[in-house]
Amino acid sequence: MRHSAEIHKYINGQRESIVEHLRRLIAIDTHVPPGMNYDSVCQVMAERLAQYGCETSIHKATEGYIEASGARFLGLKGPRSNLVARYRGSGGGLILHLSAHVDTAPYTTEGWTHNPLEGELTASNPYGASPLDKGGGYVWGRGACDDKSMCTAMIYALEAVHELSIRLRGNLILTGNCDEEIGGVAGLGYLIKEGIVKADYGIQLDGDVYKMGLAAQGRTRYMIRMHGRAYHGQIPVLGVNAIEKMSKVNVALDQYWREVLLKRRMPVPGIALPDGLAEVGIDKLTAMLNIGTIRGGVQGVTVPDLCEEEVLRGMIPGESVDEVTRELVEVIEGVKAVDPDLNYTLEVINSREGYTVDPTHPFIQRSRAIAVEVWGRDPVFSGNLASTDMNYQVNDGGVPCFTLGTGAPYTRYHQADESVCMDDVVTCAEILALIIVDTLGET
Repeated sequence: MRHSAEIHKYINGQRESIVEHLRRLIAIDTHVPPGMNYDSVCQVMAERLAQYGCETSIHKATEGYIEASGARFLGLKGPRSNLVARYRGSGGGLILHLSAHVDTAPYTTEGWTHNPLEGELTASNPYGASPLDKGGGYVWGRGACDDKSMCTAMIYALEAVHELSIRLRGNLILTGNCDEEIGGVAGLGYLIKEGIVKADYGIQLDGDVYKMGLAAQGRTRYMIRMHGRAYHGQIPVLGVNAIEKMSKVNVALDQYWREVLLKRRMPVPGIALPDGLAEVGIDKLTAMLNIGTIRGGVQGVTVPDLCEEEVLRGMIPGESVDEVTRELVEVIEGVKAVDPDLNYTLEVINSREGYTVDPTHPFIQRSRAIAVEVWGRDPVFSGNLASTDMNYQVNDGGVPCFTLGTGAPYTRYHQADESVCMDDVVTCAEILALIIVDTLGET
């Protein structure tokens, strides 16, 4: 592979700088909800990319996208800012889009043995070691892996190409987008649906070491509100208990999930699902349902007049929001048919649909060959029952795409003591730099 040796040497020579840049991103608290400080983190990335010839701009999602994100349900605060950086080639080539998200999962300080906003560097990791660990150490903090390490990797991939004076024909777009953890509607969804970002190929930097993600399910988040009639708790016959009514609905939802949705499966030939799913007998994308929260009542001696809960419906590719909503309503209406006192409202919080990508596509195969060279082993073409922002690249942007990244069990992403191995970050940057050159061509 052309430029392999010089890209490897350059990126490895930037290790101290890579650590410091990652630490700087971690120090900016962007957990969502509420999703504050997106402006700040986008500005830090923009300043870095501008040094290497990128035209940078920050795009704030409009009110319609913020509302469609579920802002009034989720308690979102601050502008939904997204970075777009364009690195122009000489012309006549393709357009490649690298995307990483700047938000992180929420956290509390409980359970952390490292400051979640400090980015401490240690030599080892008590939770396990990366298979790529060559002694580069581990950086700790919320977003260390998911997804600020991947923001960092794409920046240094571009830096290597620029500083080595590798002249490209095609154009490179890098985006740092917000709100992925809550659906990405005002993040990458906004950028692609509004035509701000258009490309021929894409890489979604939100994946695992030794894997190229090609399939994932969609999801729709719902708020169900059950309305009752308050009364003295010692005279409940004169009230209507909203919790009791919601309990009936939940029994029906559980039956619907286990007897209907678990049988709705979509095979994905050539794409493997996580080992844990195989252990419970799931080897295909499978429709799911989860009752995530429930709240109701004011005290034990009052009949509750309101109960509300959030339900997540995992969607196999091809299922639409309208279809799954209609099914959910049918389940609830079935309960209401035998309980006329049941009074509810159902609202969509937000949604994104699932996707699959053909593993035989030339872009996927060429990228795989590059990953093999750098990793020294074949990557797994993987799928997941969870969802990522890649659905916007595939479904709305219409481009072949795959996920790539630094994820692994030791990283504890979404948990206390999240970390990332710096050798994983460096290796990811190398793979990206080589794919950039291979895909966009040289002058």
